[in-house]
Amino acid sequence: MSESESRKDISNWEELFDMTYEYLTFLVEQHEVTHDMIVKTTYDILRNAGYKYTYDDVEKVYYDGF
Repeated sequence: MSESESRKDISNWEELFDMTYEYLTFLVEQHEVTHDMIVKTTYDILRNAGYKYTYDDVEKVYYDGF
């Protein structure tokens, strides 16, 4: 099976980034949450869940406005 066949797709990036933001604001003060923290945490969540996205993939989607 090729990587493209085994890669899971995300259907709602906006909701994923919103949930990551909410998670981070639970851990740190809202004004301390940065865009880089959201991208890195989202990437870690996806990697731990078995998704094959790279950090660069997640960063591109985030900054392109999903």
